[in-house]
Amino acid sequence: MKSWISVLAIVCIASVVFATRTSESAKEYKIQVTSNLAEKTLVVLSKITDAKLEIQDSAYVAKGGAFDFTGSGSEVSTLYFLTFGNTNPPGIPVVLENGAQVKLGVIKVGAAYDITLVGGKYNKSMLKLYNLYTGFEKEMAAFNAEVATIDATTVTEELRTNTTQRYNKMITSRSEAIEKFIQNEPASPATYFAVKYLFQKPASKLILIAADKMGKELPNSLYTKNLVSLAAKIGPTVEGAIAPEISLKTPEGDMLALSSLRGKVVLIDFWASWCGPCRKENPNVKKIYEKYKDRGFEIFAVSLDNNAAQWKGAIAKDGLTWKHVSDLGGWKSSAAQLYQVHSIPQTFLLDQEGRIVKTGFRSHELESLIQPLLQ
Repeated sequence: MKSWISVLAIVCIASVVFATRTSESAKEYKIQVTSNLAEKTLVVLSKITDAKLEIQDSAYVAKGGAFDFTGSGSEVSTLYFLTFGNTNPPGIPVVLENGAQVKLGVIKVGAAYDITLVGGKYNKSMLKLYNLYTGFEKEMAAFNAEVATIDATTVTEELRTNTTQRYNKMITSRSEAIEKFIQNEPASPATYFAVKYLFQKPASKLILIAADKMGKELPNSLYTKNLVSLAAKIGPTVEGAIAPEISLKTPEGDMLALSSLRGKVVLIDFWASWCGPCRKENPNVKKIYEKYKDRGFEIFAVSLDNNAAQWKGAIAKDGLTWKHVSDLGGWKSSAAQLYQVHSIPQTFLLDQEGRIVKTGFRSHELESLIQPLLQ
């Protein structure tokens, strides 16, 4: 009888120990790494914060290139950074949370690192982003190496112009690719990393797009709250923002809201009957409107007139068949003040979601701007 009690006690103790270890393991993350790094290379694991990199752990690469990190994570998925030799970039971002089992492959190629990354909730997205921005870094490094071989004494104006255009194209392509990533990839800490750490000063448009997306998909994330706070400091009519509501009377006296046109590509055109440059734009705008109105294009014209007869007379004389509104407040128009309009003509182009995609352009630019939005 006593022997069975002893056995039962041992089983119970073993169960408690196993349960404790299982519980502890569930709270730990693990990163297992294979690499071509030299033996005894120092690797530093840091948590990424807006203020600094906070060192969490370090390891030395074993013979054959393997090393690993095990540590206590949190319920919240958090950005970390692996660096080599010190805490300075270049490095490899990873997302860790309780129980994340991450496998990382690292191949050092010159000063860059090619990686494979699996495991954890969001590292699939992080790998896409890493490959995206390091691809541009390699392209820029090759470009700089090419430029360095140019003999300054033989530089022509044509070569200088061509080189500048190539550089600007690469910078623009990088920004557009990161914006596309933010728009199309599920919201994650990688979204925040893209906005906060891949630009010296992120464009307002990227902040607004990322804040909106993360607010919808990850509303309780600290990264979301940080982006929303940043977005709140941005003016209401910058590119990337949802256009503020305008609801004013039409020439017939009915109220018309800008938001009622949601689903169409909309040109907001601030103008007035007394504005010569505005009236000169109208014939070209009319041609574009007639060409695209049946394809989802609309114009929401806000007049800064203060005389109803003159406003209505200009609409009739110029044959402007699109949407018109005004509060007849002149420069004190509520819409002009909301949109910070200090000169006219002033234009804002909105996509189907009501987001501002371009401001301050003239009619000769309009067609090329609306075409991709209508596709």
